[in-house]
Amino acid sequence: MISVEVKDVLIPPALENAMSMQAQADRERQARVILGDSERLVAESFGEAARTYIGNPVALHLRAMNMLYEGLKANSSIVIVPSSAVESMDLGDLSGMTALTMGIAEQQSKAAAELDKPAGSNGTKPAAAGAA
Repeated sequence: MISVEVKDVLIPPALENAMSMQAQADRERQARVILGDSERLVAESFGEAARTYIGNPVALHLRAMNMLYEGLKANSSIVIVPSSAVESMDLGDLSGMTALTMGIAEQQSKAAAELDKPAGSNGTKPAAAGAA
């Protein structure tokens, strides 16, 4: 029986580059496959949601309002909403949207104020030195 041992194999730089490019191409192809599968799953989910909402316009209305609320709450920035959506939510034109935004901003400022309070603060003034 003959045994062969290989030591210190040097791969030419051109072959090493080609192998690296092939590996990168394989990773990119796999990423595209995964992205495509994810998009298909999302589309199926949206289809299922649409079938749920088609027979229940109140649920769709509540979901739209919740999405708007969550968007405003998370970013406290400008959110562009189609006028048809605003009308269907019966928020009272621009004044309703403004009130909704102001209410969220007020909640956020109260929460920020609570976070800024020093630890152990209960709203009372500390006792003066030497007072018993």
